[in-house]
Amino acid sequence: MTAVRRWGLVSALGTVGLFAGRAQAAPRVPTHVACVGDSITAGFDASSPAKSYPSDLQGLFGASVHVNNFGHSGATMLSAGFGDLPYEDQPEYAGATSFVTSAGAAAVVDVVIMLGTNDSKPINWTPAGKPKNDQQYLKDYRAMVEHFLALKPKPEVFLALPLATGTTPCCTISGTVIHDEIVPLIKQLAQEEQLPTIDLNTPTSNHDEYFVDGVHPNDAGYAIVAQIFHDGLLQDLAAGGGGTGGGAGASGSAGSAGASGNVGASGSAGASAGGASGVSGSGAGGAGVPGGGGSPSAAGATGVTFGGAGGAVFAGAGAAGSGVSGGAAASPTPENNSQSSGCSFSPAKRAGWAEPLLPTFLLLTLIGLRRRPVLHARPRS
Repeated sequence: MTAVRRWGLVSALGTVGLFAGRAQAAPRVPTHVACVGDSITAGFDASSPAKSYPSDLQGLFGASVHVNNFGHSGATMLSAGFGDLPYEDQPEYAGATSFVTSAGAAAVVDVVIMLGTNDSKPINWTPAGKPKNDQQYLKDYRAMVEHFLALKPKPEVFLALPLATGTTPCCTISGTVIHDEIVPLIKQLAQEEQLPTIDLNTPTSNHDEYFVDGVHPNDAGYAIVAQIFHDGLLQDLAAGGGGTGGGAGASGSAGSAGASGNVGASGSAGASAGGASGVSGSGAGGAGVPGGGGSPSAAGATGVTFGGAGGAVFAGAGAAGSGVSGGAAASPTPENNSQSSGCSFSPAKRAGWAEPLLPTFLLLTLIGLRRRPVLHARPRS
């Protein structure tokens, strides 16, 4: 390789590194978090109010973030005439609205919505002699999302996929309806509105030990829910894209190092230890090495997932932190966008500014590398 070609290659790689560095922004840290939901948000069956997931979430964030609990036991997303206890008619709905609007113009506000568990009851979902309320649920959910998005300051709205249930759920709640019908509707709405989702359903599936009565978590279950929310809310939204992300390269100290993807086998305190908190790449809050295109492997299928178009991928939400791996994504199809783990972005949500320039830049660089040997470079002084 001639000196000119060698210099050109090194220069190109250095510039690509510069572009990639500029595309990676600092994590978005909220100043205010409104937790909207039913009895699971309210903390029913926790040993004390201090053990609810919003309280645990407050502890994880610290005093610099204001986390407020707006859970109302028994509440449905379904509105009056369809649900037996519509959330929109409860004082917590007005409280969450006021919390957002009073946060201040400089506030970074998140609204987390987790409603759907009570909607799965037969009396609400399939009322006798009436049509199924699945489309009404979607309509009412859309109205709530648009209500919060219209507020000032405009919050980031996260759609939480409701928890799974134990093998014998109480209260006529159906884990099958939640998984097979309600979760897909929430993902559909997230796709339509280009909103992030946080998956509580996958990491709590087949884990009776997280529940008191098959529906409401125990203290350990609430702690896991809080950790998943914490990791999901802290990610850089500007890096999000749809679909899978990942993996021809290494993905961290405990990650897979081949084409299988970006999800590590466990992380330092990941899926093998926690069952529902596998860490992609290295554990203990470490970061994995960005990889190339591909799709995540099946290991550690919990937590929060960000990927696509050069975004980072987080496939775990264990107490030890999340590992990171990046890379180009597979095509952002709805199937890719609804991977089994965690928090995912709908396609084309705020892609980084440098990403569209890289293919063109590399092409021009390669053209330059082919042509430059024809020019007789002068010896460097």
